[in-house]
Amino acid sequence: MTENVPPPAPAEIAALFSRQSVWQSWLDVESALAATQAELGMIPAESAREIAARARLETIGEAALAADIAKTRAPVVSLVRLLSRACAGEAGGFVHWGATTQNVVQTGRVLLMRRAHAALMRRLAAILDRLAGFAEAEAGTVTVARTNIRHALPITFGFKAGGWIEEFLRHEERFREAAPRVFRAQWGGAVGAMHAVGEAGPELNRRLAARLGLGWHEIPSRAGLDTFAEYVLLLGMFAATCGKIARDLYVMMSDEFGEVIEDLGEEVIGSSTMPHKVNSKIAVHVIALSARVRAQVPLALEAMQPSFEGDGANNQMLSALIDQACPLAYELAAQMDELLAAIRLRPAAIGRNLAMSGAFMASENAMMALAPLLGRTVAHDIVHHAIAEAVETGGDLATLIAAAPDAAGRFDAAMVRDALDPSSYIGQSVALARGMVGPARAAAARLRDRANGSASTGPLA
Repeated sequence: MTENVPPPAPAEIAALFSRQSVWQSWLDVESALAATQAELGMIPAESAREIAARARLETIGEAALAADIAKTRAPVVSLVRLLSRACAGEAGGFVHWGATTQNVVQTGRVLLMRRAHAALMRRLAAILDRLAGFAEAEAGTVTVARTNIRHALPITFGFKAGGWIEEFLRHEERFREAAPRVFRAQWGGAVGAMHAVGEAGPELNRRLAARLGLGWHEIPSRAGLDTFAEYVLLLGMFAATCGKIARDLYVMMSDEFGEVIEDLGEEVIGSSTMPHKVNSKIAVHVIALSARVRAQVPLALEAMQPSFEGDGANNQMLSALIDQACPLAYELAAQMDELLAAIRLRPAAIGRNLAMSGAFMASENAMMALAPLLGRTVAHDIVHHAIAEAVETGGDLATLIAAAPDAAGRFDAAMVRDALDPSSYIGQSVALARGMVGPARAAAARLRDRANGSASTGPLA
């Protein structure tokens, strides 16, 4: 197993998609292209070495590149021009041999996406570890299950965490299955059919991708942008899960619920004008980030519809989309990790809310106790009407059920009262919660191992 590398800060992932980093990714592609072409005898080996030696942003000059782009309005043309001038001898004449702008721009962004993805998977590992801790520690902590925002049945908080774990495990599976489709080089020349390099094109395509640690497209169509849309869609689904959990916790922090708090220390200020308030700081941020990530999905679907064999308008949509979606999703994951680390349960409030519905919450159990002799429908009606009467009159529910005409003399009130104990009617909550601890921790270990061992370059490696 590789050494455990801590996840980078969100600012590092944002910097990964900065102008300087993006331009350097293009130079990395140009360098790899030249090296691969030299390997195939398409350009001189010494030229490829010279191109690789000069393919650094500090060598060609960021300011000079920006100034030239302002003139040409063709960023890769300017980059190729300056790189060619920086090379000694005839090497400059072999820069960008047989390539087109989209090959460089798209492949460069895939390299950055892959590095951001490795960092995102480390964050997902941390989230799974946090949730495994909740599932284990709170497996037996009885709480209220709510459906349609009303009290349903008693469960445990560990069971809630177990459900969240399984959803994140499905996200991990989706990301893992999509990665080979998403992280592919895009090389094929002007329209993807490798016109400029002839029969060596398919082999160049495969070798260039392998050199960059990426997959490849058998037909590198410039119009095939579905892989990017798929990845953003997966980020949107991941964001939806984070937002859903954060919103539940946010509501549970309200004074009326009071079941959890964000433990951020005594110095945190809730309101600038109301000293008594301690507002959520992290859950609200997760909810907002989740919405912003999900908002990228429609643009991704729009971007994957270029006209004919390629369209610059869609390419610009795609570039802006990736530059925003990947850092946003990573910041969201980092905040989700922080939220789970800060959450503390408030047992007294949980107990108070359980008592609010009391025996009513175990009404299903009472119904199922009567059902073998009366049938489920009759049993349901007896319990339902007894609850209505108990609410109206304040009578004892167990007594009312046992005294119902269809049940009278057939059931003892004490037996019914035992069935109405909510603390003993939690189904398989404990076992199911504990059953998710191992899978969560195993997945977290696999994620860290893959992310730490994945091919990458630069400061995140």
